[in-house]
Amino acid sequence: MRRRLALLAVATTSLVLVAFLVPLAVLVSTLAAERATAAATTWAQSVATAAALGDQDTLDATVRQANSSGGTPITVFLAGHEFLGVPAPRGPGVELAARGRSVTVETPAGREILVAVQGGERGTMVVRAFVSAERLRQGVGRAWLVLGLIGLALLTVGIVVADRLARSLIRPVGQVAGVSRRLAGGDLDARVEPAGPPEIRDVGAALNHLAARIRELLAREREAVADLSHRLRTPVTALRLEA
Repeated sequence: MRRRLALLAVATTSLVLVAFLVPLAVLVSTLAAERATAAATTWAQSVATAAALGDQDTLDATVRQANSSGGTPITVFLAGHEFLGVPAPRGPGVELAARGRSVTVETPAGREILVAVQGGERGTMVVRAFVSAERLRQGVGRAWLVLGLIGLALLTVGIVVADRLARSLIRPVGQVAGVSRRLAGGDLDARVEPAGPPEIRDVGAALNHLAARIRELLAREREAVADLSHRLRTPVTALRLEA
């Protein structure tokens, strides 16, 4: 019974932890990716604003500042095959943004934030901010490790609590079983000490009442046998005296 209760506690706690920790782990991963994307989008918007002003010096300075931050590589695709900033492939997403539509493209290597800048002397420019897959997952592994440790700690607490609960149930049941065996062996003085949950206490009280009732019935039976024996001996004695 104790083992079954422990297994039940492990199964129940595991299901609760899975239902709680898995969505939380997914949320942590999503928030990390959104945080990195938001930072890259901020740089892309800053460069796009500088590009819209039409000042080449301001644009060059903004691109250099963005790339010197070391977090988000910035590339500005100009008309034709010219570009400013970090060299990057001119993929389908860039061609789509060159038509005047800002998009975000997922690639095996990471995420591209593409901002279209229209109305300049050089035609439509595309600002590309790239977030690597490693940066999208930055801090996720450590957060998952913390969640795993929390889950392990909660599982351990659940097992300990279940074990103590099982002990609190098994001890009174074992005591009731022991008293039952003593009564079956003829020890009518055996009694159950009230302990455990109310249901087990009721069983113990009923067993004590049964033992007392058996003792009372046996006492009455002995009295009846003694009285009957006395009554039988009296006529026999009288007959002997008359003889």
